[in-house]
Amino acid sequence: MKNKITSIFLLVSIFVFAQNDSINKLEEIVLKGNFSSSFNSGYYIKIITDSILKNEYQSLGNLLQDQANLYFKQNGNGLVSSISLRGTGASHTGVYWNGIAINSVLNGQTDFNTLTANSFDAIEIRKGGASVLLGSGAIGGAINLSDRVVFFDKKEMSIHLGLGSYNTYATQFNALLSNQKIYTKISLGTTNSDNNYPYLDSDLRNDNGAYINYNINGVFAYRINLKSNINFYTSFLDNDRDISRTLTASGNAKLLNFNTRSLLDWKYLGNRFTSSLKLAYLTEKFTYFFDKNAPDFAVGKSNYLISKYDFTYFLNNTIFFNAGLEYRNEKGWGSSIIKEEQNIFNSHVLFHHQPIPKLNYNISIRKEYSSIFEVPLIYAVDGKYELTKQLTIKAAYSTNYRNPTFNDLYWNPGGNIDLKSEKSKSAEIGLDFNNKLFQFNITSYFIKSKDLIQWQPTSTNFWQPQNIQDVSNYGLELSASVKKRFTHHLLSLKIQYDYAISNDEELDKQLIYVPFHKANSHLHYQYKKWNFSYNLQYTGKVYTTTSNTEYIDNYMLSNINFYRNLLKDKIKIAFKINNLFDKNYQSVAYRPMPNRNYTLNINLKI
Repeated sequence: MKNKITSIFLLVSIFVFAQNDSINKLEEIVLKGNFSSSFNSGYYIKIITDSILKNEYQSLGNLLQDQANLYFKQNGNGLVSSISLRGTGASHTGVYWNGIAINSVLNGQTDFNTLTANSFDAIEIRKGGASVLLGSGAIGGAINLSDRVVFFDKKEMSIHLGLGSYNTYATQFNALLSNQKIYTKISLGTTNSDNNYPYLDSDLRNDNGAYINYNINGVFAYRINLKSNINFYTSFLDNDRDISRTLTASGNAKLLNFNTRSLLDWKYLGNRFTSSLKLAYLTEKFTYFFDKNAPDFAVGKSNYLISKYDFTYFLNNTIFFNAGLEYRNEKGWGSSIIKEEQNIFNSHVLFHHQPIPKLNYNISIRKEYSSIFEVPLIYAVDGKYELTKQLTIKAAYSTNYRNPTFNDLYWNPGGNIDLKSEKSKSAEIGLDFNNKLFQFNITSYFIKSKDLIQWQPTSTNFWQPQNIQDVSNYGLELSASVKKRFTHHLLSLKIQYDYAISNDEELDKQLIYVPFHKANSHLHYQYKKWNFSYNLQYTGKVYTTTSNTEYIDNYMLSNINFYRNLLKDKIKIAFKINNLFDKNYQSVAYRPMPNRNYTLNINLKI
């Protein structure tokens, strides 16, 4: 396979250097990097902009459920929230912060209830296997939390105040100062709640459910000259959450999380050549108290250093090359892990070509080297063709992987140092239709994974991970939107639907906590400065046992939101009703979610 891929690139290079057209620098690629639509011609890319992110103070998981129809398994309101993208596991979705991977080194996942949505300028969602461009774990897809630096003259401050049911309070302060040389953005926020909602159809309440979260985010950038600038990003997350009871047992546990992220990024934007050199240092720490009133607790820590260099060379107006090098040094330790360290080096190359105006495609490869385990050579091919000005067909094929985590390798007792990387193959095909009034997308996909890591009991009375699980994922994704403006009125409707099969091939059963059906609709009406939106979410049945004998029933939620801009848009007042019809539902077995509840949000621009 390696020889075949090398031959392809040699042929491509001969063809490329025989051409000499005029240059056309692509601004989109410069700004968006590996999440650019040009880098992902055959894939679905969705961008949630700051106009949506700034509407209310909420967790990233709640926003993505609401706006992108993504499925999250929530261990209770405000507790650990993990994603399942295209029916894959939580560690099979890559999560990135300004292009840097932030999934936990310890368990390979991201808790979406520790991240606040409105601290960023954009959320970029890329569905489909993305390991060639992004690295380990991006089997179902990837999400990037983006801060966008633009040098222009602007001064702005804003304060967000939120009040909600169960003594829930939120405060956020944002400040932006920018000119032609300097860009500064600071965001400080906190939210806390007693979170003691009653369990419907029961005499119980969500006891021991209080939480308080803090976040600090900063961006500082300096334009050296017209072609280069240096950016510094920083983030601090501090979460203090009690672990609430279930329907069957009381609880008095507590979970503390503290994460820090720092990133220095030097960008060069030339006519034919653009580059980015990133240096990042990230830390994570969790402390779990089995009883918050007792001294016993478990702790886990990690820190990792990343150096990453990406460059893009535009040969002419139809061809460019992109390549990247990355080095990672990872360390992890804790109550059940003796301090361990690993070093990872990887590189990738992408070739983009537009042979005719209606067709463009990408060919890419990646190779990673680890001091601990073997990582396969992977590759991807994707492209799109414009059937008409309004109708485009997209297709992609890729191989992907996920490396074992520190918990998989070193947990004591049970860690398995002989684990291999998980491997998968992914294919998809889709149609996009766009005009001024109506947009429609349909995508069909298939993922075949092998050597997935599964923890199993051993003869020595503990659990140990093994590369034994093979899984097939396939499904269908639909999205449609329509928007119409007439005089002072604006009416829009967006509908999204996902059908997902995730089959454990040994058991021939659906994986647990993967719904067959997930649907979402948004109706929005605007009259001058008055706005009304209605959101309907449907989550299908999910199995809670590998034998598929027990399950959580499907449920449908309705949320409505009213908001009004005042004083030349200096003030925005929003009132939201969640779970309008007081539905009794669970995301995780025996952990009821909140009944009907209310939030009032006020945004002040200074």
